[in-house]
Amino acid sequence: MERIENIKLLLAEEQTLLSRERTMHSYMQTGLAFTSVGLLIIKFVSGIFYFCAGTFFILVGALLIIEAGKRYMRFRRAIARLREKEAKLGYDIGTIK
Repeated sequence: MERIENIKLLLAEEQTLLSRERTMHSYMQTGLAFTSVGLLIIKFVSGIFYFCAGTFFILVGALLIIEAGKRYMRFRRAIARLREKEAKLGYDIGTIK
């Protein structure tokens, strides 16, 4: 019975980590969209106001991409810890064969 509970707990942890990964992808997509809009504004619209607005969008996009990178690194570390926990308990839930 304890084995089943351990497996349920490990699967729940893995689902939580996968939801974090989806959030990280959303940050990346949003960052790339902001950067693209900023570049389009700078390229096709003239004027100092639009240049500043484009630069602002590019900076916001860069910050979102950096945050996505940080989340990715935390995600990879958390997955590694989860795999270690699985190995310690003798399970092979997340291994690819």
